Amino acid sequence: MSDEEKKEDEGRRPGGHESREGYMGGLHIGKRSLWLMGGGALGALAALSFDKITGKVRPAAVGVVKEGYAFKEWAAGKFEKAKEDVEDIVAEAVYEYQRDLQAGADAIKREKELLEKIEKLVEQRLAKIKPEEKKEGQS
Repeated sequence: MSDEEKKEDEGRRPGGHESREGYMGGLHIGKRSLWLMGGGALGALAALSFDKITGKVRPAAVGVVKEGYAFKEWAAGKFEKAKEDVEDIVAEAVYEYQRDLQAGADAIKREKELLEKIEKLVEQRLAKIKPEEKKEGQS
């Protein structure tokens, strides 16, 4: 509140000091109140004329809303398609990953079986060599 408005406000208050001669009290409207009343009047006019305007504007508003809804449906369809594509890509990647893991596990299993066979062969050969060495050592 500016100093001038404070002075005017003091003159309006009961027990306030009169700053102007001949001021008798009563109704005083400030700039702010005028703006509020003007805005209220415009709002009332808008409310009263809304019924008249809606008859003319309604078809255009319906068209705009219809186009907006059509755009929303189009965008939702595109989004769903993109979502499905991403889900398909992820599913395929997971499948390939699991397949690669299984292939690695199968390869490890085959290597293990092969190493076990080699170990058995080596043990058999060593078993044959040791009795022959004992026979040669005894003679």
